[in-house]
Amino acid sequence: MEGLKEITIGELQNKYLNKELSIKEVVEAYIKRIEKYDQGEKGLNSVLEINPDAIRIAEELDKQGQGKNQLLYGVPIMLKDNIATADGMHTSAGSLALADSYATDDADIVKKLRQQGAIIIGKTNMTEFANFMTKNMPGGYSSRGGRVIHPYNPGKDPSGSSTGSAVAVTANLCTASIGTDTSNSIVAPGLSHGIVGLRPSTGVLSQKGIIPISFTLDTAGPFTRKVEDAATMFAGLTNTPIVQGDYNLRGKTIGYNEWNMDKSSKDTIARTEEVIRELEKAGAIVKRVYIADTPHILNVMKYEFKYGINEYLAKYTKDASIRSLEDIIAFNIKNKEKALKYGQTHLVDSQKNTSGSLNEKLYQVILKDREESKRKIRAKLQDVDFCIMLSYSSILMYTGLPAITIPCGLGKDNMPFGIQMTALTDEKLIRNAFAVEKIVGQRVKPL
Repeated sequence: MEGLKEITIGELQNKYLNKELSIKEVVEAYIKRIEKYDQGEKGLNSVLEINPDAIRIAEELDKQGQGKNQLLYGVPIMLKDNIATADGMHTSAGSLALADSYATDDADIVKKLRQQGAIIIGKTNMTEFANFMTKNMPGGYSSRGGRVIHPYNPGKDPSGSSTGSAVAVTANLCTASIGTDTSNSIVAPGLSHGIVGLRPSTGVLSQKGIIPISFTLDTAGPFTRKVEDAATMFAGLTNTPIVQGDYNLRGKTIGYNEWNMDKSSKDTIARTEEVIRELEKAGAIVKRVYIADTPHILNVMKYEFKYGINEYLAKYTKDASIRSLEDIIAFNIKNKEKALKYGQTHLVDSQKNTSGSLNEKLYQVILKDREESKRKIRAKLQDVDFCIMLSYSSILMYTGLPAITIPCGLGKDNMPFGIQMTALTDEKLIRNAFAVEKIVGQRVKPL
């Protein structure tokens, strides 16, 4: 069903309304695309498993029809494999240690998706434990699922850790997907795969039922191919009205964060500044700013991971054999040939060198630094409508600010090029993203 390629949520729901398509037909078509392009020796390997109940649920939704205020009715969605679902699918964070783990309850965001009429058709591969497994873990690799392949250039890093969720959207294996972000895990694959990745402000979406790294930094967020779909997904996940686009940038002030320019590639700088010039032509005023990264991000993860993973395993898993971080480490050692291809340095460091009770002095110092950093970055962004970030930076996650990626065509080696934006509020960010997409956005499908 070629008509599903690049289809938006609005277009899909119009086809349902006009009886041109049924949800069952759409789900079956996506499953066929997954079998053709994703599975097997030459596949993209972005999908870990298909929901065994997907067809049955699609039939039920077809019979029920769209309920009042069901913004995501009939939308086939993929979930990153660290998001709990109390159904026939596993929740493993890509780990062999949790490969047989079924969740006792849906994550809160899954409950929202189901209430909104969405249909979850599968779980996606990811960088194991959201890239908090070990140093130098390849992007998109997990011991349970293997390596995700980049659909634009198979030899390139597919980027992590929400790799499979991003690839599934860019390859048109679903209408939208959900990833999670602790430190650029939505932003990086969004840019790498030429799609819109929205990292909401920390705390806007519940983290309950998501295998954690850091409750201070973690958030879930959608991948889509258009900003309008990201706005619809955000509204559905937060039970708020859909943010309407503001397409006029005349007189608006745009921040341009030049941090890390000396280490950025000439091509990235040239393409980003080309985008800046186009936005200036549209009437925007550019204010160059300097917002540096933070050195503390890894320590926040280190101290919070042990606490968070032990709490998740106690509340959300039926697997009696794996009830703690210590159990995961022991399983990996026992099955090291398959489970420890790249090691588990982060897991061991968190287990051995933190109390799990969050009472370390350094951790308390970092939390105070975070509050000061939040004050400073908000002061710098106070006078701009939104800010374009030249380089990846964990400062946005550290301070809880939202981010969104906008695809802007292809760059070197047939690889997507895009920009990331931030603003003081989710609404402000999404509203202005519509305008940026209209002026410089260019989504190019992978061949």
